[in-house]
Amino acid sequence: MATAFPPESRAVAGLAARSGHWVRITALFVRYMLLLRRDFAKAVDLFYWPAIDVIIWGFVTLFIARSGAVIPNFAAMFLGAVILWNVFFRCQQDISVSFLDDVWARGIMTLFGSPLSVGEFLVAIMLLGVVKLALTLGFMALLALLFYSFNLFSLGLALLPFVANLIVLGWSIGLLSVAIILRYGTRVAVLAWSLPFMLQPVSSVFWPETVLPPWLRSIAQFVPSNHVFEGMRTVLTEGHFAWHRLAWAVGTNALYLALAAAYFAWVFGVARQKGLLTKIR
Repeated sequence: MATAFPPESRAVAGLAARSGHWVRITALFVRYMLLLRRDFAKAVDLFYWPAIDVIIWGFVTLFIARSGAVIPNFAAMFLGAVILWNVFFRCQQDISVSFLDDVWARGIMTLFGSPLSVGEFLVAIMLLGVVKLALTLGFMALLALLFYSFNLFSLGLALLPFVANLIVLGWSIGLLSVAIILRYGTRVAVLAWSLPFMLQPVSSVFWPETVLPPWLRSIAQFVPSNHVFEGMRTVLTEGHFAWHRLAWAVGTNALYLALAAAYFAWVFGVARQKGLLTKIR
């Protein structure tokens, strides 16, 4: 019996067969946007969990601030950390969960049976992630402003390079997640949601790295998100830009993205040779 592929996958496959690189990328991007518009659960996930994070941590911040704790820019550090952590988490999810959606919809073979390349697939879901991130970031910033009078963008231009590094780190972890799922199947699909949280203890999201034990602090030096959050904390508490933190974040991010892309390309090549794409469920 022939497999009934989703109409969106068949449409992308048809365009990919007769179009150039950017047309194929655009077709896949539009496909994902149409799926986002039609799927209420995806829209809820885009706004619901970020809203819960902002509201819960916002009230925790107010409680601690009113208890008499004297910490400069306390609200900015906590609410800003929550919002920026979501930047990283969402970028990682947009790659890994988008891939899993295609696996569960049985659309992987349709997509990669066409001239669509792995690079074009990754560019499309990365562009999708940037659009979804802009929506989620804007929504969270609006909630923080309305509920707690915290303006995320008051951090100024210092915000941009650190956000960019969180996006790149999210892409690296997303590629790693997809590669592992390709190799071992959907029985390890939980990595699409859990892998980012393995980095949280050494990312200095809600506490400075100085509270970590020495051996864990040594590990944190090689985690880009640690330098991002420590750099943002320096901007807020000391009023100057931490260039050395940015340099460490950029350097480690470039290395990890290259390694993740190379590993993904190798695993994908093995999966094609061994026919794993037809077996993944």
